[in-house]
Amino acid sequence: MLLIGHELISSAPFYRVDSVEQIAKTPSNATILFNFDPTLIAYCSTQKLSFALHVKQIKELVLANALGASYFVVDKTLALHAQKVADDYLFEGKVLLLSNDDNDIEFAASHTIDGILFESAITSSLS
Repeated sequence: MLLIGHELISSAPFYRVDSVEQIAKTPSNATILFNFDPTLIAYCSTQKLSFALHVKQIKELVLANALGASYFVVDKTLALHAQKVADDYLFEGKVLLLSNDDNDIEFAASHTIDGILFESAITSSLS
């Protein structure tokens, strides 16, 4: 199980962006995180950038996989269904439960969720 951003485990941050201009300000080896946005997806795909999508419904999850997202960030309400779809269709990307609670490790492990993205691993300010 991936534990990205846990205080005891070092990991590279994810960079939350809302525009192509913000993507240009991220480190070259960064994982870029954004809500489902066709323009940003197309840009990341063209530039061969690793990106994570915060998906809010199964349709977005399926499209995110087809468009090459490395990670699918989901809330707890979608996590079980998203993981089942990802497993059934052998998605290459990983389902990450968005959390700020250590107790979610047990939930994710019990339900074979690929990993957890702790909110502390997300960098939001790109000036």
